Amino acid sequence: MARKSNRYKKNRGSKALSKQQTQNDARLNFIQREMAEHPSRGLTPARLHTILEAAEQGDLKSQHELFLDMEEKDPQIFADLSRRRSASAELEWQIVPPENATPAEKAASAFANEVFASLSVEDLIIDLGDAIGHGWVNLELPWYQREGRWLIGQPEHRPHSWFQLHSEQQDVITLRDMTANGAELWPMGWVQHRHSAKSGYVARMGLHRVLAWPYLFQNYAVGDLAELLEIYGIPARLGKYPRNATDNEKATLLRAVTSLGHSAAGIIPEGMAIDFLEAADGKPDMFESMIAWCERSKAKAILGSTLVSGTGEGTNTNALGKIHERGFDSIVRSDARQFATTIRRDILLPLAMVNFGITEINRAPRFFLDVTETEDLKTMSEALPNLVGMGMQIPTWWAHEKTGIPKPQDNEPVLQMVPEAGDLTLFKAPLKAALSQIKPVVNPVEAYVQQWHNENNDHIQSLLEGVASAIEGAASLEEAQAIIEAAFSELDVQPLAESLGVGLEAAHLAGRFGVEQD
Repeated sequence: MARKSNRYKKNRGSKALSKQQTQNDARLNFIQREMAEHPSRGLTPARLHTILEAAEQGDLKSQHELFLDMEEKDPQIFADLSRRRSASAELEWQIVPPENATPAEKAASAFANEVFASLSVEDLIIDLGDAIGHGWVNLELPWYQREGRWLIGQPEHRPHSWFQLHSEQQDVITLRDMTANGAELWPMGWVQHRHSAKSGYVARMGLHRVLAWPYLFQNYAVGDLAELLEIYGIPARLGKYPRNATDNEKATLLRAVTSLGHSAAGIIPEGMAIDFLEAADGKPDMFESMIAWCERSKAKAILGSTLVSGTGEGTNTNALGKIHERGFDSIVRSDARQFATTIRRDILLPLAMVNFGITEINRAPRFFLDVTETEDLKTMSEALPNLVGMGMQIPTWWAHEKTGIPKPQDNEPVLQMVPEAGDLTLFKAPLKAALSQIKPVVNPVEAYVQQWHNENNDHIQSLLEGVASAIEGAASLEEAQAIIEAAFSELDVQPLAESLGVGLEAAHLAGRFGVEQD
């Protein structure tokens, strides 16, 4: 990873900023004018082996043109690959700064969000998903400037037939420019995504290499089935001509027999006859079994199971279908992580480097595709409080990562818990505050009441503190009430009762005094 970062650091002035590598280069013009070939035409096992072997030796053109034919001609491959690519493309995306981000790194992240908001991220993910079948894909980056900043336009998909393998480095992809090794791809000019659908060198890591054989076998089975239907599905016609028939009469009878097979109408000379024989009893079972096997093999290779693609047996249960769906979800999560890694390395890092001087990949903005499911959030919300209550020390970053919820930036507003009506936290804090702010009450008989308050304040304070302490550990109003009732018998309330009697008498006198004053 560090090697790639240094590659960008050394090429901050890359030619890719001023133009695209495939534009205005005479050595590359010919690849844009080439007409695509169709290696699937007349494909045989021997021909397929030759194409795959040539790719391993550096000639990628025929292999990847065959892969394109497979997607165009095979509805099963097209549908299953489209579903897999779309599953990642429809996920919500987000760009966040690295951990402990500096102001420059936060600014780079905010800038990257602005740039991506003007792009079709869904199209970008679908284009990157082309690497699932081919093993790799290259998208060319168009750069432009605005208000002193370097920005990128929509990355452009380039055909696989434009590229070749370096003759001395079988893991390096170059542009075909009529030289032995090809032209090296410009730094910061390309999004070079390699998808680990299967391990191996570049020429052998594409999923289509696994699909090529079922594709070939199914074509044979379909062709044989079509021939069976043509031969055995139509009744045989037998023409009879007299012994002395001329060659011209025989030819006329043959044309009539042939015409009856398609138009069901014809004429023949008098004296000739046409007999219809019962169609031969040819059974298509073996061909249909072969076709079904090929369909299931392709579905398992692309989606991980047959039920997800609808090619499974009719007796499968709903529970088994859900298990297969979970297996497909794990494939989508793997695809999403691989796409995110490439986008961070080949798009976000160059953007941060040329605009903010960030050269290390681990300090570049991070790209995420949200693969979190609602059920996962529900499970986490129920499990985490219990685990914390058991004493487990769970870092907040882990919870954010597992739930896919981003951390708040700067003074960004955040959601907060609203206490329920029966939650004691509503009055625990106010009760403590009230205890610290008890003040004398002024009434018409101020001197007498002040004296009463001074004599009884300590006792009241002690009593209220006892009540607050008793309910401190209560979890509900009902539990607090039960605690107070249980503790009431232990409270010494006699002095307070006597004092309250004196206080009530004082209140009575104060009331009479007030009436007299009015």
